[in-house]
Amino acid sequence: MQRFDAETVKGPAWSEGTGVGEVCQYESVFFLYNGLIIQFEVSFRMFFRSASKSWIPAAIIFALMLGLTPLFLGMPRGGAAFQAVIDPAAVVKSFPPPPSAAELNGREAVRIGVYILSVGNLDTTTSRYTVDFFLNFICETENCDPRDFDLINAGAGPEIEDQTDEGDLGKAYYYRVRATMRSNLDLRDFPFDEHVLVIEIEDKNKTDAEFVYIADPEQSGIDSSVYVSGWNLEPSITGEVNSHTYDIYNESYSRARFYIRINHPWFSSFMKGLFAAIVIVGVGMLSFLMSPTDAKDRIALTSGTLASAIFYHMTLTSSIPPVGYLTYADRFMILQYVFITASLSVAIALFLMQSAGEDEQNLRHLHRATRWSIPLLWAASMIVMHGMTIGF
Repeated sequence: MQRFDAETVKGPAWSEGTGVGEVCQYESVFFLYNGLIIQFEVSFRMFFRSASKSWIPAAIIFALMLGLTPLFLGMPRGGAAFQAVIDPAAVVKSFPPPPSAAELNGREAVRIGVYILSVGNLDTTTSRYTVDFFLNFICETENCDPRDFDLINAGAGPEIEDQTDEGDLGKAYYYRVRATMRSNLDLRDFPFDEHVLVIEIEDKNKTDAEFVYIADPEQSGIDSSVYVSGWNLEPSITGEVNSHTYDIYNESYSRARFYIRINHPWFSSFMKGLFAAIVIVGVGMLSFLMSPTDAKDRIALTSGTLASAIFYHMTLTSSIPPVGYLTYADRFMILQYVFITASLSVAIALFLMQSAGEDEQNLRHLHRATRWSIPLLWAASMIVMHGMTIGF
């Protein structure tokens, strides 16, 4: 099996103008590829050397069948089949009760609602996403005028189309809005993350002493055609109204917020995010099937596993910003490092004992003590970590 050097990986497209990011990408591919080659070369030598043990080929065949099973599961095909249709009538709406006349206290009141038409282009690296929605205002008090509104968490230049009929002026106002929004995305559970996408609306000039919004469930909802590529959209929408204070101006404004929730499909997140890491470390765990006298081969195998895991970790987390906390993926990969290091430590210990001329019985004693304990602890620790962080 051929190993590549750096020049082969770079290829003819490489030039002096290649950017730093591209250099890192090429080098990551180079080290990851060669690390995997080392793993498989040592694994093949181990397999054929131990082929007399009939249970080893049976175990490898079983592992292959188990790993290939997800590839043969039925998956929907065709563009429309991937879109989970939402029944607008079944959308769960969580809204507070409307304020009483005493709570309004003579203020101008407007019932507000949003009807989501589409959500797309969610970029976890910038916490931005695009939303297309109808914005509905219904006057609760006579002759209201909510037209001077502001989308608080919108990016530059939202597209706002006034669709209000002249006969509705003073009673109701309708808009279609297309905007790029921002939200604080919590990535602690990445790649099994769930997010709340927010639309925030506030009047530009009227303080909450004279103007107030009322979140209206009758004017809010999610269209049946809404589909967020790569995400599951929960059939629910939440609305609330709070008073937001600007301390430097000593003024408060009524702010309406609407939330929808999305999450990553668990199966695809596992297969595309963590399955490869488990395979890489699982190949490294095959070193415990090797003879304790093959210490050099065990070191080569576990060293290649460690290099592959490090570069896979870099690839896995490249789609999210450099957040100031550990994500689930970070914790998962750190756990892999711990057990790879443990495997490498056993291999090095065997090599040092062999180099010092110790009796082979001592090598086999260490081999028996770690042969099953480390792989079983590795599997159990992944289950425990998942249960303590995300849960089942």
